[in-house]
Amino acid sequence: MKKLIMISCIFFAVSCSVNNEDDLNRFEIQKLYRLYVDDFIANDFESIASYFDTPVDLKSFNDIAETNEDVIRFFKDFKANIQEGYAYSVIDNISVTNFKDGTYLLCADYSRYNNNDELLFEGRTHYVYINTSDGWKINSLEPKDRSADVPCV
Repeated sequence: MKKLIMISCIFFAVSCSVNNEDDLNRFEIQKLYRLYVDDFIANDFESIASYFDTPVDLKSFNDIAETNEDVIRFFKDFKANIQEGYAYSVIDNISVTNFKDGTYLLCADYSRYNNNDELLFEGRTHYVYINTSDGWKINSLEPKDRSADVPCV
């Protein structure tokens, strides 16, 4: 009986530690994403590149950024062609899912506004985060259709 109780306690402790680690990873990834959005708004392309681990699969854009310079070039081009009058973005919803073996999927719903706080665009993007020697980094991003009746997954 003591062995059964001891085994149950060990199993519970290990389960809690895994859940706590998973929660910490989700929190860290969300924090990094919010910083990335701040840098996106500020057009800080060098900082934007620091959130990525190259090569980066830019799905739906039919591009792969092989280097940090490619990431910078991609975001400069992207921002040059963003909605006219763009001033800032607001994060509407974030969900982070442990995808597989330490890889996380961050789904972000966001809105873009002009200087008059008028809505220009509502979007959704999926980001794949991997744990590198430099911390959590994005190695893939893919815009998705955003629908009010389908939650961010």
